[in-house]
Amino acid sequence: MIYEDTDQSRRLNTIAGSAAFFLIVAGGTYFFQSTLVLVRLVNPYFHWAVLLMALPILAGLSQRYLKIVYPLSTVTFGTLASVVMLYPQYSQKFWAVPPTVLNVIVYLIIVVGIGFIATQPVTTVYEKAFHLGRFKRTKSRSNKKVKKKVARRGSNALARRLGFDNRGDMIAMMELMIGVISLVLSLFSIFFLGQA
Repeated sequence: MIYEDTDQSRRLNTIAGSAAFFLIVAGGTYFFQSTLVLVRLVNPYFHWAVLLMALPILAGLSQRYLKIVYPLSTVTFGTLASVVMLYPQYSQKFWAVPPTVLNVIVYLIIVVGIGFIATQPVTTVYEKAFHLGRFKRTKSRSNKKVKKKVARRGSNALARRLGFDNRGDMIAMMELMIGVISLVLSLFSIFFLGQA
């Protein structure tokens, strides 16, 4: 996507990314939930796997292809727009049981998490997170050296208190946690929704 370093182009970039994410997730979900073609052709587990994993991954990869500047914002806005469109559609005429507010919240967490992780290159999320010594605890130093470092790098104080060498390590670990939590929730949901 053409991107210039201006506020207006950043806003347009965010709107375009949100719209692309919304179209893929909401359009795919509406189609597969309305036709139930995957339930009839394969099984309910595959149906829910496509809705909760494949569509968010495809939408997240579209964000990478479009070179979206703020992927977390676009994924969040796109998912919220999808929920706002889909919930009224299925709250009255869902094919099994109408979704509850808890279902909507879990869906929101899963789609945002998996969609966001799909926007990130694999090397930044997984390989760097598990790189040998990446998240090692900082070595204890003399009080004088620590005070000098704290004075120079105050923005990294929270990262150091949590045991990370810098904020980049902490952010990479948070991204990894988002992906793992979303994946676990997705697998849990696929299993229980497939049995229904």
